[in-house]
Amino acid sequence: MTRIIALANQKGGVGKTTTTLNLGAALAERGRRVLLVDLDPQSNLTMGLGINPNDQEQTTYDVLLNPMTSPSVAIVTITDTLALIPATLDMAAAELELAGQIGREFLLRDALSHIIHRYEFILIDSPPSLGLFTLNALTAATEVLIPVQLEVYSLKGLAQLQRTIGLVQRINPQLEIGGILCTMVDRRKNLALTVEARIRELFGDLVYQHSIPDNVRLAEAPGAGQPILTYDSTSTGAQAYRALAEEVDYGQA
Repeated sequence: MTRIIALANQKGGVGKTTTTLNLGAALAERGRRVLLVDLDPQSNLTMGLGINPNDQEQTTYDVLLNPMTSPSVAIVTITDTLALIPATLDMAAAELELAGQIGREFLLRDALSHIIHRYEFILIDSPPSLGLFTLNALTAATEVLIPVQLEVYSLKGLAQLQRTIGLVQRINPQLEIGGILCTMVDRRKNLALTVEARIRELFGDLVYQHSIPDNVRLAEAPGAGQPILTYDSTSTGAQAYRALAEEVDYGQA
């Protein structure tokens, strides 16, 4: 069965896009058939793969705004096992355009139903908010992966997102928390170690064993339009995402 993983956190800068991109690339490197879906109007996932959002004829904007548009026409092939439905800056207006549409929270789920059989993993990058696009991601997903930066207010944000997930489960009962991922971890800082320990204490096995380090090469890779696995295959960031991909692949959160 295809695993549809929404990456969500209402806080920005926690590594959602970086994780969508590099986890997807690492799963694809393992031979899994992977589709990435960029639902963020900032289009950072799209640009992180070296694709100019303004050059795309069909994007997630078209897929959501026009149910007659097949998602197939918007898919961009990255490698033999990795593909992308890109975003566009025009998506910023889409929430307003969809505001009065009946069933607007199911648009992505319905669109993906036509192509779901082609992939083993579909990873959805959502914006840093709990608006319509994030709701579409959660409604379409079978699980949610929550990237968390180890800061003072991380636990408060996790509690808020948990409440949101609980509400979405009323319309998407199959949705579950796939795992909580600690990102941008700097183990030289006592605060990071303290917050990580508290998260692991509170959430137990829901927290992935592997975390993502604070890594310069990982931060540079999107500017080069490449996943870290091709930008610097031996970096600690690449090693971390390969380890995470193995953990996710075996369902070990």
